[in-house]
Amino acid sequence: RKELLQLFGSFGQLKKVRLPKKFDGTHRGFAFVEFLTHQEAQTAMQTLSKTHLYGRHLVLEWASDKEDLDTLREKAQRDVQDAPKNKKIRFE
Repeated sequence: RKELLQLFGSFGQLKKVRLPKKFDGTHRGFAFVEFLTHQEAQTAMQTLSKTHLYGRHLVLEWASDKEDLDTLREKAQRDVQDAPKNKKIRFE
């Protein structure tokens, strides 16, 4: 999270940064970064489109609230269905 704040924060003021987690506490591998202004977000999008972080290529897409919420619900449902039985889950 700190690395994302530094990387994206260099393009303007961040309104919100979210890293959704799975039920086992690990990250899903994506994040939502919200800037204060559209111009700041656009500059970050253009500049970071070919950037790598920890050896992984950053895939940047514009998000829409409804699609993001539905996508998260679908992934959460799949995680519940695929979760191993008789395994304790720690919530933080």
